[in-house]
Amino acid sequence: MIHAYQRIPLLYKIFAGMLLGALIGILLGPESAILQPIGTVFLNLLKMAALPLIIFNLIAGIASLSDGKVFGRVGIKIMFYYVLTTLFAMIIGLLAGSWFKPGVGFVLDGKYEGTVEKIPSFSETLINLIPSNIFKTLTEGRFDQIIIFSLLVGISILFLNKEDKDYLSNLFDKLTKLFSKLVGIVMGIAPLGVLALMAVTVGKYGPMLAGFLAKYLAATYLSILLQIVLYTVLLVLFSRTKISFFYKNALPLIATSLSTSSSLASVPVSLNCADNLGIPRSISSFTIPLGSQVNKDGNGIMLALTFLFASQAVGADLSLAILFKMILLGLVLTTGAGGVPGGGIVTIAILVDAFGLPLEIVAIVAGVFALIDMGLTMLNCLGDLVGSKIVAKQEEKRLPAHHAQT
Repeated sequence: MIHAYQRIPLLYKIFAGMLLGALIGILLGPESAILQPIGTVFLNLLKMAALPLIIFNLIAGIASLSDGKVFGRVGIKIMFYYVLTTLFAMIIGLLAGSWFKPGVGFVLDGKYEGTVEKIPSFSETLINLIPSNIFKTLTEGRFDQIIIFSLLVGISILFLNKEDKDYLSNLFDKLTKLFSKLVGIVMGIAPLGVLALMAVTVGKYGPMLAGFLAKYLAATYLSILLQIVLYTVLLVLFSRTKISFFYKNALPLIATSLSTSSSLASVPVSLNCADNLGIPRSISSFTIPLGSQVNKDGNGIMLALTFLFASQAVGADLSLAILFKMILLGLVLTTGAGGVPGGGIVTIAILVDAFGLPLEIVAIVAGVFALIDMGLTMLNCLGDLVGSKIVAKQEEKRLPAHHAQT
């Protein structure tokens, strides 16, 4: 039986774990929380291996480029893609919210116990990106600062003499392979970890799937589906990739990000999917870690929907000027989310407060956040992979053949 289990592809085992976990969550309800330690152990192991892998992989990928011009060209293209898709995500969220109207007829009676942070200025955002002590940054897990440090190290290697450049490039490449192997070992328990995480989530939040929350969740996941359709169109138009080939290789990422709700934990899986899709490691090792920090299409959908939710609940009239302002502010809060402490819930509070809407809405969304966070995280990670494939296609004639990973 052990040999038969080992012959089953990991993807099938992960999806089986998801389905079985959802079933256990439905049957046991809140009692499924007994499985939480298993899911937490799996998530911690994946994060433990992910951070050094991201650092070494990012440095190795940049160091393998021929010169700084390639790095600059790739950076401009991927950032343009990230901003554009987030803009479309927010528009889709507004349209879905206008259709489902989750806030109509809803009476706000909750409370928000947190504090509203100020919107960081452009200068504050830049300052917060630069680590003054890299060891403190690593200890605190400041992912945005870690990426900046890794980028600067990789760029510095590009300007060394050939002998030193080749030596360091090979060193970081070998370290990348080492931690890739560690991630592979951790993924051996992925089916069990995914099962536990799904069971706990469904068991805890299943009873909430009624009334206005059902409309809010339906609007969220319809927006996610429409955004995936947009990704697919962009993928076909700009990379000429077969849809079936792409999504077959992206399924491990979809399953992992859905169950973990963690972009950081999903980065190693995303890098592996990129390899299977033939994306050069010199591209993916830069675009995917960067995307996990700045590409937040899912967050854009959440902000747009929550803004409409609050506006509908209080009967506020929305002009095109207000919607335009909301989109601009949403782009700042998503693309520059690394400068806002506290994650998605805090960005909601900032947006709602900026327009004078009741902060009670934050507490309500926080209560169901785990159910939407899994889908939003999956969308963020999938968007990174699609963007990497598109940029790789645009750069394939300029990159040496040995950069490709197959």
